[in-house]
Amino acid sequence: MGDSPQDGAGTITCLPRAPTAAWAILRALIAAVAVCAVLIGIFITSKPPTETARSRLATVLALAHHGTWHIDRPPGDAPISFEKHTIDKVKVGGHLISSKPPVLPLAMTAEYIILKALLGWRLDEEEDLGRIVSVMAFTLIGIPYLITLLFFDKTASMLVSGMASRTVGLAAVAFGTQLLGYATHINNHVPAACLLMIALYLALGLISGKLSPRPWRFIAFGLCGALAITIDMPSGAFVAVAGFYLLARFPSQTLAWATLGAIPPLALHFGVMIAVTGSPLPVQMHDEMFLFENSYWRNPRNVDALNEPKGTYLFHMTFGRAGIFALYPMTLLGLLPVFIAAARKDSRFQPLLTIGLIGFAALTAHYALSTNNYGGVAYGFRWYIVAMPVLLLTGTQFIAQCTKRWQWAVIGVMLAVSIYSGWQCYGHPWEVNAQWTTRIFGPAL
Repeated sequence: MGDSPQDGAGTITCLPRAPTAAWAILRALIAAVAVCAVLIGIFITSKPPTETARSRLATVLALAHHGTWHIDRPPGDAPISFEKHTIDKVKVGGHLISSKPPVLPLAMTAEYIILKALLGWRLDEEEDLGRIVSVMAFTLIGIPYLITLLFFDKTASMLVSGMASRTVGLAAVAFGTQLLGYATHINNHVPAACLLMIALYLALGLISGKLSPRPWRFIAFGLCGALAITIDMPSGAFVAVAGFYLLARFPSQTLAWATLGAIPPLALHFGVMIAVTGSPLPVQMHDEMFLFENSYWRNPRNVDALNEPKGTYLFHMTFGRAGIFALYPMTLLGLLPVFIAAARKDSRFQPLLTIGLIGFAALTAHYALSTNNYGGVAYGFRWYIVAMPVLLLTGTQFIAQCTKRWQWAVIGVMLAVSIYSGWQCYGHPWEVNAQWTTRIFGPAL
């Protein structure tokens, strides 16, 4: 199961090499299982819309039925039921709007209008709601999860020659992260991870010379990177570092073509924000918008009322009860190549290592300093979802250096723990204290 020997004498693989076709078949099986898990999770074991879905569905219904971003209705009109059952809303100019960024709800609205026109399905009809949500979850969340796996493998193929490390990395990102658990529910993290992975594939391919510097690739990088930011803004930490690398390597093409690709999604996002709120900044930067009369956020409860010291919060984000490295230890391998001279000096791999480390550090600092509730009612720390494929991609370089049986035994244990946590998340993505780590560190509440 070990990778092919590296150049140089004395390198020994721990297990016999399997034919390339066998690894290709194994990766295809991983993809097939992922497809089945998504279909089962969405269309067979689907549940009512979650909190993050209800806030966006309120916007969809308001836009499609009433032509407004306001999710409250005038006195005397029937209220939007999703608005009544969501806490993710703010008040601007006397009206309520969803606190979610606008681009994903716009995509959901476009899909809903098509479904309503072709099939007659309506969000305000109880018998249609489940079908609409399932289709949206599959097209906008489930398919992006599967595309994430595709571009993870394509990017790994450019940077790592060992088939075993690529296959183990693919299995880890498919089943040993939070991605699968959230791929069956409407949320912004999974599509943002997909867009980020496409952007990194293009950036790393261009930087390494594996992809020719054609204008459309720079445009696609700018488009996917900007879309990732508009859907899940902190993912911009990774996009920014990748953009700097591209700018240093291809200054004129990056400025011209990548900027051209980034303009439409950014213009859409900021245009909507200015039109609806009067400010281009996210509503999360306007505390006063959350403190309207009867707002849940005036007196938050349960996990939203946590007030832990920042050091404690940071520990549980990373290694504690909601810790990414405790629940999904395979992601920890993404930090280890910094200690391996071969990885640090590899001109193909060094950009990814820098993007991963700086992006993850910036993401961690942002959430440690600006949040307190581990992502709310959720399994683990869901705000790390966009970082997980990047860390595992970096970790493939570490796995490729492993040539001893005990090293592969340790990796096997880490993969097993990660997959177990991924399975728990798949069953209970929107539940507090469902993760096995609470038996060690105690519950959050």
